[in-house]
Amino acid sequence: MQVLAKSGAIVSSAGVALLIAFVAILLAFPVIKECGGEKCSYTSTAPEQLVAIVQPGYLAVSLMIIAAGVFMVRFSRWKSKQEN
Repeated sequence: MQVLAKSGAIVSSAGVALLIAFVAILLAFPVIKECGGEKCSYTSTAPEQLVAIVQPGYLAVSLMIIAAGVFMVRFSRWKSKQEN
């Protein structure tokens, strides 16, 4: 169970690193809102290599990775209490 808790902490830390990268890129390269009539579009000013990071899917994946890591830690603690 110790290994599962440590792995969960590592996974959660990786998710936090991804989230920090998302926020840093979003702050460094703002999103521009372009409206034409009733429809608006949003485009990032980030370079081509970083555009993939400024997507809603990237944010969702990083949050799911954090949640998975927290789940692993919580599950290992719950399981170790059940064994005692």
